[in-house]
Amino acid sequence: MTIKLSSKLKMSDQKWSGKTRGWGLGIKIFLALIKFFGFIPAYILLIPVCFVHTIINSNARKAVKQFRRHLGLSTNFFDYYAHFFSFSITLIHKSGFLIGKNRRIKYLTKNENYIENIARTGKGVILLSAHIGNFELAGEILSERISAKLNILMVERDGKKMKKIYETVNRNRKVNIILSDGEALETALKIKNALQNGEIVAALGDRYIGDNVAEIEFLGEKAKFPRGIFEIAAITQTPIIPVFTTRKSVNVYEFCACEPIEILNSDRKKREEFVFDAMCDFVNRVAEHAKRTPLQWYNYYCFWD
Repeated sequence: MTIKLSSKLKMSDQKWSGKTRGWGLGIKIFLALIKFFGFIPAYILLIPVCFVHTIINSNARKAVKQFRRHLGLSTNFFDYYAHFFSFSITLIHKSGFLIGKNRRIKYLTKNENYIENIARTGKGVILLSAHIGNFELAGEILSERISAKLNILMVERDGKKMKKIYETVNRNRKVNIILSDGEALETALKIKNALQNGEIVAALGDRYIGDNVAEIEFLGEKAKFPRGIFEIAAITQTPIIPVFTTRKSVNVYEFCACEPIEILNSDRKKREEFVFDAMCDFVNRVAEHAKRTPLQWYNYYCFWD
């Protein structure tokens, strides 16, 4: 069996740079503020910071306007501001997680039994999410509540830095970072081995690097989504569970697991069709949550271009 993945990541034709912004000097300042004074002063500081960001970041404004247009929503200055403020709150909570302030954040869980039922059988499972809400906090929740080893796939170009941070924070937990830094085939083999060992692999399925993609209708227009993780699921016969961790109030999140997506065992000729159907199922779940929590959509590049 072969895994249809590009051997090298190509960036020339991508709108997403492959690097997640928001972990520079500004976050270091907020880390210090949260550590010594707590979340509330950090929230207050966000008010002018987000105001300036709303004014100067025209590319992010363009992306927000495009997304809201696909939801049938109009957009004004305050809508832009609300999106950026929501994202900044998420960054603050990620920062709090990194310095041990996570106990101040409350969690609600929904349909967690989908994951538990598969984990108890000793079978591997893929948890697939999107840049909606706070995916990192999902790992925090699962590492405490699920007995199976958790692997988190990171594909950002600054992934080595984030890998070091996460491994420091999770040094006493069953969490492993699978870093995709250019060799897609090597990454696929790591994922495949983890799944065959009965482990959990958590990944994000709404951004792509390279050309192994499928065009799927998303909020009324076709957009590109990565195929690789679905092909691995088909080859290993691993169920995919869409999961989303969205903020219900300032410091309360809901972790929601959706019904598992199964890719039927088939020959290679039919596999592509089953993979595409599974991708459509996942994308529909993403669309549902995007409509439900539009301010927590955190893809700040033109998603449909």
